[in-house]
Amino acid sequence: MKRRILFVVVCVLLAGGGSFFMHKTILLVPHAPTLSASSFVSSIGPSPAPSSKKESYCASDVALWDQKDAELCTTPPKLNRFRLFEINLSAQRILLYENGLLRRTFPIAYQAPYGAWFETPTGYFTVGIKREKFMSSIAPVFMEDAVQLYQDFFIHAIPYYEDGTRVTSQFSGGCIRLRDDVAREFYDAVSSYDTIVSYESFDDWELREGFASPVDRASFWVRQRYVSPLKTDLRWHEDKRENYIQHAGVDLAPLPNAHDTRVYAVYAGEVTRIVRNGNGDAGLGNTVIVRHTVGDTTLFSLYGHLSEIERYLREGDRVIAGQPLGVVGSTGYGCSYWHVGEDGCSASGEEDVHLHLEIKDAPVLSSPDPDTCIIAQGEGTKETPCVGYSSHYPDSVGYHDPLGTIFSSYLQ
Repeated sequence: MKRRILFVVVCVLLAGGGSFFMHKTILLVPHAPTLSASSFVSSIGPSPAPSSKKESYCASDVALWDQKDAELCTTPPKLNRFRLFEINLSAQRILLYENGLLRRTFPIAYQAPYGAWFETPTGYFTVGIKREKFMSSIAPVFMEDAVQLYQDFFIHAIPYYEDGTRVTSQFSGGCIRLRDDVAREFYDAVSSYDTIVSYESFDDWELREGFASPVDRASFWVRQRYVSPLKTDLRWHEDKRENYIQHAGVDLAPLPNAHDTRVYAVYAGEVTRIVRNGNGDAGLGNTVIVRHTVGDTTLFSLYGHLSEIERYLREGDRVIAGQPLGVVGSTGYGCSYWHVGEDGCSASGEEDVHLHLEIKDAPVLSSPDPDTCIIAQGEGTKETPCVGYSSHYPDSVGYHDPLGTIFSSYLQ
């Protein structure tokens, strides 16, 4: 039992480096006449994908770990980089792209359980330090061929205690483990400052009765999961969980070749709030909040960062499941704020286009229940109302796992 407690924090290392980037056009239109559901039934839900042969994104000499990995050849890389590593948590693979083509796949032996406090982080990252061997500063465990993914989270070989006993697969502090031989190959292939994207792919999850997908699943991927950790307090804490806040929604990003980038109501309900970019949007940009009655429960779905809001939509309108609400974007704070890399209204990097989706107990931009997040400010920190994140498990302050709410088979 003692060893179990120790390794839960084994990946919590006193190491720096690495960055996690959070994450447009603004459409302000006059109110249009309210349309009934029957007026747009033909456009309800994602449109079917164009019927054409899928393009291959594999190099002619690609080194696939398993022939089943050939299925990964049909998906383009998530970012336009000469060298790009992707961690596909759904497929349990790390993918190496060069010049837009898949060159190699590495199998993942183990990742942290979904929904745990230190679940494997998702998002855009830059490789930090590399160490061939070191001992954790928290527990008497050695990790070999370790590559820093994000702050206290590493990709490494199977850890072992001082007596040589290997840590079993049931323990994890959020890091990604590779087989020893695979870890060495990955360590040799990756370089500090390489870009890594960690994500889930949309599987053929079964929708719950009455629900609709918020986006066209063939055109999107899960860019940041519910409960994904974000380090905002750089001060030393004995309990490293105090350094992190948790994502209170899910971010869904379109593929580079996405044919449908619209956002859809996940359940029938009433539009209770429309927030325009720059009008007190708290960083969520163009946002729509819909009230739903699901059985005896009242829930609210929030759709943030939209580039456009459907011009017919008004507060008080009834919507049906699958009805278009807008188009994904990167809006916030009155501009196209969110980027891959440095954020800001004057940032020059590529836009971090995605839908921020929340399911919560109140029609607010912040936490349904009062919650304060600590974030870095200059050389110190400050306390601020949590928006999009929570200081504890999001469920404890009025949030619900969006994908688990919409899809019955997501958590199975």
